[in-house]
Amino acid sequence: MLFFKKLPIFIILLIFTALIMFIPSIFGLINNEYEAARSFFYYGLLILLISFFLAVASLNRAKSSPIRSQLLIVISSFVILPIFFMLPLLKLLPNFDAHSLYFEMVSAFTTTGLTGLYMVEHVSSTVLFWQVLVAWFGGIFIWTLYLAIFTSLGINNIFVMNEIKLIHEVHFMEKRQFHHSEVFLKTLVVVLVPYTALTIILWGILKLSGDSTFVSLSHSMSTMSTSGISPIGGISSDSGVFGMLAILLFLFFALSSGSYRFYNLIELKKIFTKKSELEAAMYLIFFSTLVLTVLNLNVSLDFNKIFMLILENIFICISFLTTTGWFIYSSQNEPSSFLSFILIALTFIGGGIGTTAGGLKLIRFAIIQRHLNSEMTRMVYPSQIRIYTSRMNLNSSIILKVWVFAMILVLTILFIFCLLTIVGMSFENAFIMSISALCNNGPLFSLIIQPLDLYLELTTFSKYIIICAMILGRIEILLLFALFNPELWGK
Repeated sequence: MLFFKKLPIFIILLIFTALIMFIPSIFGLINNEYEAARSFFYYGLLILLISFFLAVASLNRAKSSPIRSQLLIVISSFVILPIFFMLPLLKLLPNFDAHSLYFEMVSAFTTTGLTGLYMVEHVSSTVLFWQVLVAWFGGIFIWTLYLAIFTSLGINNIFVMNEIKLIHEVHFMEKRQFHHSEVFLKTLVVVLVPYTALTIILWGILKLSGDSTFVSLSHSMSTMSTSGISPIGGISSDSGVFGMLAILLFLFFALSSGSYRFYNLIELKKIFTKKSELEAAMYLIFFSTLVLTVLNLNVSLDFNKIFMLILENIFICISFLTTTGWFIYSSQNEPSSFLSFILIALTFIGGGIGTTAGGLKLIRFAIIQRHLNSEMTRMVYPSQIRIYTSRMNLNSSIILKVWVFAMILVLTILFIFCLLTIVGMSFENAFIMSISALCNNGPLFSLIIQPLDLYLELTTFSKYIIICAMILGRIEILLLFALFNPELWGK
């Protein structure tokens, strides 16, 4: 462990990448897919060997600026690691070019889930499992980034910690000489244990519900990472109501930034009693479900069918609010324009800050909603004496930051939309794709547009535009702007 603490974060991630390649190798042996098993095993050994040489070469390297290096590592990891992820697939999928495979791995690692790989014939289950595993690893990486890097740098930190306390903790870490690799490694272990345990629990529940071993494992991993990647294209009817309720329950971990503290009952009580992200999520789910249910009500429906309709609509709303993107076709055969609008709105709002969900995030939406409500009340009743409970509990600086981020997100969506139309994508497809990629909800595009072949729909230029959008959405554009801070480069 002492050896790993001295390594750069990127080399730790590279070692972890090599180790997880042995998992699909074992999976391939179990399923008699020996060619896939050999490919993952050999590339795992190769990457592990490269990591060892890089680790030895970097042991006596001078320590760089912790803040600047951490920001660069986060951004570069989403760009470089997918290159290593796609190496075993170059031989296993000879009909795919390197651009498409890189697109698939970025989509999986950013937990976007924009894929058409499951529709391609003669793709082995080992390859499909590797895609799900990469997305699952991306979920661990996102949680670790939030706890080990984002929180310490004050990124995404709205009112969990005030500025004075944040400065005090940063000075404390510098005084104690905590290396950022040590903090990252400890956080990775802390996140990995409950994350893996929850995945195994959900896997067992889905297996008991009627899904096959492979499908239940894939769906459990995709649920925890909110990637929405499925080897069969979505949730099947085999799992039934029990499986749907299980997935519904586990998706709640993507609605609150404090859900990682589920194992602490005292902290769990604080999460549910605090009126913030979960409160906003409940309102959005309730009204969205109400609208979808009213639109699909039929006189011929009995009580059981109405109950199933409500349950399916709740599942759909939570799935798209967490940017997982699973859709059940039993209630709506084809998505209408009004349903598409609701799903786009839920995707844009997104889940909890620091979770595997994408989008604007619930806490920012709640702040904007409260601020608009406060300003409208002031305009309508300018002479009203406002008591403390009716005022905003957030200062103007936080409100300004949230509005700036919201406007940057909207402008970035418009910018990606313009670029996609320039390279030849149609108006509607480019608009849905820009929201789907930047909010990390790939199934949104597949649901609304329903392309016959995703790879025929996208050109090489459009793939790389979407890749940039997925990475920007995953780092929430904040890290990219943080790099333009002159103080980081002036030291």
